[in-house]
Amino acid sequence: MTKKQTFIAFMLLLIAVSGWAQESKTEKKDSIPPIIVEGTLEGVPPETVVLVAGRQGGTCSYAPNQGDTLRNGKFRIVYTPDSPTDEYSLTSKYGPSFSRHALLIYVSPGTKATIKGVGIHEMNWYAKSDNPKQIEANEYRAYLDEKIPGYWDLKRRDDWVDKEDDDYDSVKKRVKEADSLYVEYMIEFMKDRKYSSVFARNIRTIAGYIFEGKNKNMGIRERAAKLLAIVPKDAPYDEYLDLARKYLLPKYEIIKIGEKLHDFVLYDHQGKEHHLTEFNGNGKYLLLEFNSRTCVPCVKHRPNDVLNNLYKNHSDKVDMLMVNNDDPYFWDIECKDPNKYGRDPWPEWNDKKGSEDIIQRYGLTGPAYFFVSPDGTILGRISDQEDLNAAIAKYFKL
Repeated sequence: MTKKQTFIAFMLLLIAVSGWAQESKTEKKDSIPPIIVEGTLEGVPPETVVLVAGRQGGTCSYAPNQGDTLRNGKFRIVYTPDSPTDEYSLTSKYGPSFSRHALLIYVSPGTKATIKGVGIHEMNWYAKSDNPKQIEANEYRAYLDEKIPGYWDLKRRDDWVDKEDDDYDSVKKRVKEADSLYVEYMIEFMKDRKYSSVFARNIRTIAGYIFEGKNKNMGIRERAAKLLAIVPKDAPYDEYLDLARKYLLPKYEIIKIGEKLHDFVLYDHQGKEHHLTEFNGNGKYLLLEFNSRTCVPCVKHRPNDVLNNLYKNHSDKVDMLMVNNDDPYFWDIECKDPNKYGRDPWPEWNDKKGSEDIIQRYGLTGPAYFFVSPDGTILGRISDQEDLNAAIAKYFKL
């Protein structure tokens, strides 16, 4: 056989293998029975798009073909996932804006979940299916609804209340009280339950609330940590359980307002090593942002206009840094492409370790902004759901 014939034969083999791989992938997806999610919603604007996405661990992504537009208060979605799973997220999109929330539902391949709800807050919707996890999740939900009636309505109001609203202070006070009660009641409810993935998700919520200081009662962390004894030693890895352990049994005390920045080794997109303390002593304030490029809700609700305005008009007085909390894979490969996830004109660094120590030391449960004095003292912090403009004016005197 000549070299030319050998080359042609090799190329034909590659084409055949490629076609087989693509066909196998298609056959694999086609072999997964679709799920059906249908529901009736009241008080939700017409033309709202309801979207469903399969969850793999804590991650999911939504695409337009995975949803249905609400008409006469009804929707129906037939969705075939890329890989077998019985965990899905249900969210909504009205106009250009995605919801901040998602309803976790459990539905087995080839079966149906029925949704009913009132209002635009997905957590105020109810799901029913034959999946044992959904049945168990509804037991948790029924207990909470009995103990704290109207909890999810209150959480929805908390999302949208502004400081200019007359009920702002009242809402914030009631939410704080309700979240504290949530921790107390759920610890009591879960102490006699068996471990499951539903258990793992709920203990993670409890742990997160304690970590954020929403319940400061004496011994509350120790009481919640006792729930971890229910977990079998041979339980499979669950990232929600892993987070709960980190929140309830942290290696670090959370840094406090008035303390100096805790330094970490971080890396830029070129792999150069940096330290948070690089900004100390240059006579400028520092806006320290902890965020993600791959978290869709985080990106959708990031106040880019406020950040860009601060950089454009006050970079002589304020340094800016985004500490990227994405996993090393995304940081090393995908986040390097500015066309895919965007890039700011100010620095963006990552610790290339999954940010575990940073999250614990700075008490992070989502995107957050820290305001730092020229000497490295933390002046204040806010979450991404609070008014960044007002905080900039308060802490940086701008």
